[in-house]
Amino acid sequence: MIWMTKTISMTANNAVLITAAGSSQRFGKKKEFLPLSTDTHTSVLSACLYAFVSAGCVSCYVITVPQGKVETVYSLLAADTRLSSFFSTHRDTLHIVEGGATRQESVYKGLLALADKNITYILVHDGARPWVSGEVITSVLTATEQYGAAVPAIPVTDTQKEVDKTGKIIRHLRRDLLAAVQTPQGFRFEPLLYAHRQACNDGNTYTDDSEIYAQYCGAVYICPGARENKKITYREDFSGV
Repeated sequence: MIWMTKTISMTANNAVLITAAGSSQRFGKKKEFLPLSTDTHTSVLSACLYAFVSAGCVSCYVITVPQGKVETVYSLLAADTRLSSFFSTHRDTLHIVEGGATRQESVYKGLLALADKNITYILVHDGARPWVSGEVITSVLTATEQYGAAVPAIPVTDTQKEVDKTGKIIRHLRRDLLAAVQTPQGFRFEPLLYAHRQACNDGNTYTDDSEIYAQYCGAVYICPGARENKKITYREDFSGV
């Protein structure tokens, strides 16, 4: 695995796109709206926003939300007392847009909301990863600035197998050549927007933005992630429920 150490430039016009338009079917309720702290009125989604505001590496924020939930999300975020100064001075840098039927469609809509903002680098982050750290954020931006596209990753600890539809193991994978990727995933903005435009019409299903970028633009590199940067997928991932 290749870990980057280059220092990031703070002069670029960077943005973050936080995806929170899904239905959370596996979880059973809208997980991004759940509370993390009653003392500060922090929700899962506001914790994500706060992480990027605190990192000080981006100047524009986009959040994709379910249809009809724009005002609900504004209220949810504004209630977080840790974001009070952000809302009093930088609310115009926050854009909340309705997403689409799939994550891919939602990301594309979020990118379109930034199309006229002269963005250099874009970070795409899952709204269900509230424990992302400033170190991970800057790690991704550093590698993105150097290579054009980067994703945070951690080593795989369990032995991995490829199986067919019957459950038979068809390939024994080498653990030392595998990585578990996280978000935020970082990209040069214009190439990612171009890649999403192409992917809209190619009939393929993509698992994440790095796959779309790799399909149409080029190589994606890994950079240091963190085990604490976990995604809330099931109820056991979230002690507050």
